[in-house]
Amino acid sequence: MPSATDSKKSIIGLRIGQSYSSIAIINKDGRADCIANEDGERQIPTLVAFAGEEELAGTQAKALLLSNSKNTISQFRNFIGKSFAECNSSVIKGTAQLVDKDGIPAYSVEFMNQESIFTVQEITTKYITSLRESAENFLGQPVTGVVLAIPTYFTDSQRLALKDATEKAGLRVLQLINEPTAAILTYESGIKSEEYNNNLHNDRTALILDLGSDSLDVTVMSIRSGMFTILATTHDPDLGGAAFDDLLVNHFVNEFKRKTQIDILQNKRALVKLRNAVEITKKTLSSSSTSPCSVESLADGIDFHGSINRTRFEIMSNKLFTRILDVISNTLKENNLDTQLIDEVILVGGASRIPKLQSKLRDTFNNTITVIRQDFEPDEVVAYGCAFQGDLIGDLDDQMISDSIDSSVTLVPHLSKPIGILNAENNFVVIIPGNTPLPARRIFQSSNMFDDQKKFYVPIWEGDIIVPKPSSQTDNNLENDSTLQERPNLSPVKLLAELVLTDLPEKKINELKVDITIEIDINQKCIILAKELTSNKSVEIEIQITQ
Repeated sequence: MPSATDSKKSIIGLRIGQSYSSIAIINKDGRADCIANEDGERQIPTLVAFAGEEELAGTQAKALLLSNSKNTISQFRNFIGKSFAECNSSVIKGTAQLVDKDGIPAYSVEFMNQESIFTVQEITTKYITSLRESAENFLGQPVTGVVLAIPTYFTDSQRLALKDATEKAGLRVLQLINEPTAAILTYESGIKSEEYNNNLHNDRTALILDLGSDSLDVTVMSIRSGMFTILATTHDPDLGGAAFDDLLVNHFVNEFKRKTQIDILQNKRALVKLRNAVEITKKTLSSSSTSPCSVESLADGIDFHGSINRTRFEIMSNKLFTRILDVISNTLKENNLDTQLIDEVILVGGASRIPKLQSKLRDTFNNTITVIRQDFEPDEVVAYGCAFQGDLIGDLDDQMISDSIDSSVTLVPHLSKPIGILNAENNFVVIIPGNTPLPARRIFQSSNMFDDQKKFYVPIWEGDIIVPKPSSQTDNNLENDSTLQERPNLSPVKLLAELVLTDLPEKKINELKVDITIEIDINQKCIILAKELTSNKSVEIEIQITQ
């Protein structure tokens, strides 16, 4: 029987990506490391293929994208736990056909000389089985448990479906953790520098930028006394490393056409070969000023040899950089956050290595507080965090592990109802949303509505959801009753405080500027400060919120 130490060593961290996946362990030195599969790949392609009587996965399946694409399945992770109607089959290009099997997404392939239908759940199980076998071949013993990373945008049904597929693959799921949480855990557990750890374990706010192969995820997390709280998250399914690959593919398609007069835009086989090549070109540009791109027999038996320098690639990519920065800016703005509040930006995903992107991030977070972090391989940092978590809980008894199977839930002090003001149209404007973790602080600015306004009135309201009362009209008139079309809405329900500034300087309309600061501590004690910026006149009030 294996010892507790041996058992702990056979716990793995697993991140199933949309295009690539990673298996991580904690080595004998206490450091996280990713396992290479039998083909030597640490980043294992998320692919399953069928050839004759064989089922192939990972690197071997990728090799069939050219010769057997109609029986090769890719991009299936995000379909798990969804109905067929919810799936966008347009993301699958030139691979196995996505079909409807009793309302469930499935794939039609030729297997063992006949047409076979496999659901996304079954394909995912086959793929994870191959990962388990790779891990067990490396470890020389059965895997006793796995901590599984889950995208933040997955629904409960998707989380459950991915967990079920993992268990059907012969792995005992110890815990599910969100991908950005796993990245943070790597930095919490994986850096041995005493100076860094002294700073790291202080309360802080981190932005996790996950630029994977197929999507962009921006998550803002608060770390307070070892407790992680997601403050904001944004998912862009159309912006990832593949968008940069597309730029390079188009560039070299044009170069090949210029050299040979052959247009390969409609040649699927040639495009697959070129796309595989530009992935390497892009990675090389992150460390070199120039990178070649070579494809043997790209089209009509003609070899292609080209190159591109980093400056040209950066110019081509400028619009993508702008889109990424816009997502970050909007995520912060929509959640009343500022770049000055971010202590660290953690880079996740292979495309985050692009030097120009990192330079633009430093320009965006241009302050003495924010640190751009890439201490670990961006492709592997999520799997590392899962491995560290597995190492942490490996000695727990079965009941404790069962209780923590899903992400642990901790009661965080929070604001139950929103706080806001009324605008000129008498509509409720939320300043601090309901469910905001406490403590919280927000600053907003208001201005005078009239010329030479000497007095400034600031009412602060608590809001709540109001459901319109049903109509009292007869049934015959119900079709014309507009109240039936009304939806629950946020409305002011309780006046919390009134602040009045007097004897203010005379200003034209909208020229008088007043900053209003609302600060709430964990005990819901609220301090409200209104300050006119020209005269510095201010008024402050303290109240206790009871919700």
